Parts: sequence; structure tokens; C-alpha cells
Amino acid sequence: MSKGDFLAGVRAARAELREVLAGSEERTLATATVPGLDWTAKDVLSHLIGYDQAILQALKDIREGRAFRWGWTYPDFDPWNESNVGPRRAQPFSAVRAELETSRAALLRDLEGWPEQSGPFGPDTWDERTSEISWLAPHEREHAEMIAKLGTRTAL
Repeated sequence: MSKGDFLAGVRAARAELREVLAGSEERTLATATVPGLDWTAKDVLSHLIGYDQAILQALKDIREGRAFRWGWTYPDFDPWNESNVGPRRAQPFSAVRAELETSRAALLRDLEGWPEQSGPFGPDTWDERTSEISWLAPHEREHAEMIAKLGTRTAL
């Protein structure tokens, strides 16, 4: 897979999430619990921001010659998730939504700057099966599907 194809997949996953968000009322997204989770859609967006920021930190570490380390510990992601979701709970939905767009734009800009043949995670960076960030687009799609279960916007 090429770098362009990999990044197109990441962009497409975000477009799908935007579509889901556009189909729901902001109040619902901010307050209703997503089926199958103990989080609201706003919490899920905070979670996705955390992943964007974790990748950005890894990219910075790699650029500066340091070994990168993901902030979470498998299989217990709860403390890491709470460190990203908790601080954003007091923020309005619009602020979290704006940060979601800002974090993804920054991530895409950074990834665009890496060479096709030697991405930040080596030659497999752009391989959707073996890359250190192969989970990025599928993870976002999974959460978009969960948020979609909240239902669609109702007419007044």
C-alpha cells in the first residue's frame, strides 16, 4: 500500500465519523451514552483525540532520535483512556469537536511530511496490515459505528 492510499484511508474514516456526527443532535452526542460503552459520543471523540496526540508524540520522539512508547498498557487501557477523556468532560461539545479536527489535521500534516519509502515507523509505516498505526482508520470506523447507534437527528 502506498503512503497516499494509507492516508486516504485515514481521511475516509474521519469523513465517515463526520457524517455520523452530522446526523445526530449535539445535545445527544454530548449527553447520551453510546450503546455498548459507558461513554457519551463526546467522550469517544476525546478518546480519539488522545490517540491522535499519542501518534503525534511518537512521531516527535522518532524525529528527535528517541524510542517512542505508546501511553497505554495492554490490556488495561482504562487509566490511559481516562487521562484523555476525563479532562475534556467539562468542556463543551463544540470545543471537543474542534479539538478533534485540529488534532487530526496536525497528525495528517506530520504524516504527509514523512517519505514514502521510509516513514516514521520504518518501511511498513504505510502497510495497513503491519504498520505500528495500522489500527488508526479501523479504530475510528469502529467508534463511528458505535456513535451511529445513538440514532439520527429528529425533525422539529
